[in-house]
Amino acid sequence: MALKRYHPTVIFLYFAAVLLVTMLVRHPVIAGISFLFAVFMRWRLTGVVKTLKSLLYILPMLVFITCFNAVANDRGMTVLFTIGRRSFSLEALLYGFISGLTLLSVLFWFSCYSDLMDNGRFLAMLGKRLPVISMMVSMIFRYIPDTIRHGREIDMSQRALLGSDDRQRKAKVTRAVRLASILMAWSMENAIETADAMRAKGYQSGLRRPYARVRWMQRDVLPVLLTVLLTCLAVVGIAMGGAAFLFYPEWYVPSRALQGGRLYVLVCAFATLGALPLLLDLGEWFRDELCLRRHRSSDEISPYVAAMLPRRHDAGRWRLASCVVIDERKRDNS
Repeated sequence: MALKRYHPTVIFLYFAAVLLVTMLVRHPVIAGISFLFAVFMRWRLTGVVKTLKSLLYILPMLVFITCFNAVANDRGMTVLFTIGRRSFSLEALLYGFISGLTLLSVLFWFSCYSDLMDNGRFLAMLGKRLPVISMMVSMIFRYIPDTIRHGREIDMSQRALLGSDDRQRKAKVTRAVRLASILMAWSMENAIETADAMRAKGYQSGLRRPYARVRWMQRDVLPVLLTVLLTCLAVVGIAMGGAAFLFYPEWYVPSRALQGGRLYVLVCAFATLGALPLLLDLGEWFRDELCLRRHRSSDEISPYVAAMLPRRHDAGRWRLASCVVIDERKRDNS
C-alpha cells in the first residue's frame, strides 16, 4: 500500500481524522462508509484470508450488541414482537446495529493503524518533542502483541518439557494459572528493565536521533493537505447539523440536515477521506505507467537500470534489447 511509504505524520493524521469522524457521528451512512473502507484497507494490508478470519471473529460481536440493545431498550414506534411485558422495536435494533458497526469500524481502523505504524516510526515522529509520552504510548500498543507472543512461547516450552495432557480439566486449569503467573511476572519485569535501560541511556536528554530513517519529503505535503481539507469539511458539516439522525421514536432525518446540502457535503467529504489510500495507490500506479512508457519510447535510460536489462548483438555492437526492437519498428514503419 502506498500510504505505508509516506511520512509517519501523514499516517497518524489520516487515522486520527478517520477515527474522529467515525466516533463523533452516529449516522447509518457514515457508519457504513467507515466500515466498508476499514475492511477494504484491512484486505489491502493483510489479504483476503486474514480479513475473512477477522470478520468471522468480529461479526458475532455485532450480533450480540444489536440483540442486547433490543433487549435492554424498548423504545420505538415499530414493534416487531412482544414477549410478556417486553416489546422489541425495529428502532432499537437499528440503533444497536449502528452502534456495533461503529465499534467494529474503530477496531478495524486501529488494526490497520498497527500494521502501518510500528514503534520505530511512532518514536521517530514524536520522540524529540514528547519523549516520555511517545515511549509510553508505544509500549502500550506493543504490550498486547508481545504478551501474546511470549505466552505462546511459554506454552510451547511447557508442553515440550512437561508434556500435554488435555484430557484432564484440572491439568488445563493448572497450566493456565501457571502461564498467567509467568506472564504477569514477565510483563512487570520487562517494564522495569525497559524504564531503567532508557533512563541509563539518557532518553530524556534530547541529544539523540530516532532509529527509523524517516524524512519529510515534498510528496508528503499533498496527502496532509487533502486530509486536513476533507476533515475540516466533515467537521463543518457535523457542526452545521448535517449528521443529525433520529432513531427514536422512529427513523427520521431532520430538515436541518438536508438544508444547503449539509448531509451530502459530510458524506462526500468522509467518503473521499476514506478512499484517500486508494487514490494514493491509483496515483502511484499511473505515475509508474507513465514512467514505464516514457522509458520504452526513448533510447535514454538510467545506467543502473540498463545494467540489469537484456542485451542483443546488433550492427557489430551490443545494445539493449528494447532499443533494438524500437529501431526495428521504426524501420518497418518507414
